[in-house]
Amino acid sequence: MSLNSTLDNFCGSQFWDSNLTWYTEDPTFTPCFEKTVLVWAPCLFLWLASVFEAYYILNSKEGVIPWNVLNITKLSLTSLLIVLTFVDLGVTVHKTSEEQPVYDVDYYSPIVKILTFALSATILHYNRKHGMRASGVLFFFWLLATLAALPQLRSEILLHNGKEEDENIRYNFISYMIYFPLVVLMFVLNCFADLPASPTKFDNLRMCPENAAGFPSRLTFSWFDPLAITGFRKSLVESDLWALNPQDSSSEIVPKFEKFWQRTLRKRETSNNPKATFTRTTATVDLKPETERKPASILPALCLAFGGQFVFGSILKLANDILLFLSPQLLNLLIGFVKTKQPIWKGYFYAVLLLGCATVQTMLLAHYFTRMYLVGMRIRTALTSAIYRKSLRMSNSARKESTVGEIVNLMSVDAQRFVELTAYLNMIWSAPLQITLALYFLWGVLGPSVLAGLAVMIILIPFNALIANRVKTLQIRQMKYKDERVKLMNEVLNGIKVLKMYAWEPSFEEQVLKIRNKEMKVLKQTAYLNSATSFIWACAPFLVTFLTFFTYVVSDPTHLLTPEKMFVSISLFFTMHLPLGLLPLVVVSVIEVDDY
Repeated sequence: MSLNSTLDNFCGSQFWDSNLTWYTEDPTFTPCFEKTVLVWAPCLFLWLASVFEAYYILNSKEGVIPWNVLNITKLSLTSLLIVLTFVDLGVTVHKTSEEQPVYDVDYYSPIVKILTFALSATILHYNRKHGMRASGVLFFFWLLATLAALPQLRSEILLHNGKEEDENIRYNFISYMIYFPLVVLMFVLNCFADLPASPTKFDNLRMCPENAAGFPSRLTFSWFDPLAITGFRKSLVESDLWALNPQDSSSEIVPKFEKFWQRTLRKRETSNNPKATFTRTTATVDLKPETERKPASILPALCLAFGGQFVFGSILKLANDILLFLSPQLLNLLIGFVKTKQPIWKGYFYAVLLLGCATVQTMLLAHYFTRMYLVGMRIRTALTSAIYRKSLRMSNSARKESTVGEIVNLMSVDAQRFVELTAYLNMIWSAPLQITLALYFLWGVLGPSVLAGLAVMIILIPFNALIANRVKTLQIRQMKYKDERVKLMNEVLNGIKVLKMYAWEPSFEEQVLKIRNKEMKVLKQTAYLNSATSFIWACAPFLVTFLTFFTYVVSDPTHLLTPEKMFVSISLFFTMHLPLGLLPLVVVSVIEVDDY
């Protein structure tokens, strides 16, 4: 069956011409585009995004939100929409019984909307049951449903004004005039947060207003405005600050991490590495020292405890990366509009799309970094608690190997590195993705000349690998010197009375400075290597751009650098600048954290 015949059966032949362009010879029907794409796109979004909503519902520890005017109104309006859609489906069945022209889309669209509205009511019910006061999924669903309903609203008004005597048009108009205000009202109601849940142990604290803010306020961070205004008027003191959100407190984070960490330890105990071996020839049992057994990795416990939040942040980063390459394409269309004579509305449309794309990118990136720093803070809290708990359980032999200073270093300095790394960890996959997409679009603009710029990046990769390997070696050496210095300083402080009595301060000072000088020498070498890496990758975008344009112009006399090609290419080269600079730094940071 051809595509044309399939569309005829689904939407009606009067909507499509031989070039698959829809039109309306029969004004009693709405265009197929409005009945399928514009109706089903918000529904598809809700069904896909409900997976994330289910995750947050299952992980919510809030109490039940009492019934109030807001959630009752939402549930009632959703029920009215379901009833109205059932009536539309019944009218379609009635038309079929009277042998009036009815197409598949007239059956499928009401069924899809009924199922989707039922899913919306289910999410609303469980949000109330689990204390979720604002739902981003429902907010975006009703926003998309409102925007998707606008074209059909225009069509219904035009059809109603064109043929008022037609009963089908009159029913469609009345039905849609009821449907559209209900959808808009549902969108408005989802802009507000529900009432707080039943009393909890955190009610006596000065809670952060983020939980009480509606989703638009969370989206734009406007809930933070009061604290920013207070900080502008006077210096902030401790009483001005809010308490931590319950999910960010150690009382919630530590038990969650400890559950998965204990599971990891149990798997290690039951692994195939026996604590003792039996020799039949001598009939002896050899106990295997604890140091020879494979140590348990903390990574699985961290992934299980905080991986969900990290994955959601990674999805935000992926969406931002995709939109990052939409701007050059819109810029290409806008330059093409200026060069040619096109309807003026296209220019406004491209300009608005450019603004909207930049705005959405900014919001996605802001929420990505906020979420990643929260994940890093939770990892630091869990690690600090685990290190402190381990220090209280250390045996006497272990205490001889680790000093108090080393343990404090682990809790204060080393754990902080996870906070600094978490926000940029996604660059390990995001940077190659951005570079690959940029080269792909550049190939479409400049052709094989892009290979000259690609060759520069490939040549720089071995240099970056050598420098990263050298930095890793220096990092291990620095850790060794730092541990020696901290251990010696701890001995000096413990025996300070003896040092004063025998006047040994100069000799011990010389020992400390000797180790410190070695450490400073390693730090200086590391700084030189990091500077070399930064210099190389700062020059890389310029070299790539220059060689690509030079090769493009020289390779063929007919190649001209038109404004369209230059601006789009420079935009794509600028897109590559950040991943090219961050990727080596992230790799070095991962190596440093791995050493710790």
